[in-house]
Amino acid sequence: MIFLRKFLGFVLTTLLIAIFLALLSTITGNTSFLAIGLFFTGAFPFVLLIGAPVSFLSDFLTKNLNGKPRNIVALLIHSIFGLIAGLVISKLFQNLFYVGLTIIAALIFWLVDEILRKKI
Repeated sequence: MIFLRKFLGFVLTTLLIAIFLALLSTITGNTSFLAIGLFFTGAFPFVLLIGAPVSFLSDFLTKNLNGKPRNIVALLIHSIFGLIAGLVISKLFQNLFYVGLTIIAALIFWLVDEILRKKI
């Protein structure tokens, strides 16, 4: 059951990040909202290679916690790894925009996973 939840979380998070990027690009006038497929393709490997393992790690580290403490610790784990990934990626591409983007992506993944945890 956990793999189904993580897979759904991965897909939904990737889609939400693509929508977020498409909206952001449309608002700033850089591209059309129709570029969502490009953003989905770009977000896919990062969410798969960074987000999904962090989500599994978060579940493992918080398995003995319940309620609000578990939510807070899981949020911190996602946020810290989002920050670390953002710093590494921003160093490679020399643009601090990626720090904010990866933190937002981590928060989206956390939120989607928490919603799915209650539903599935």
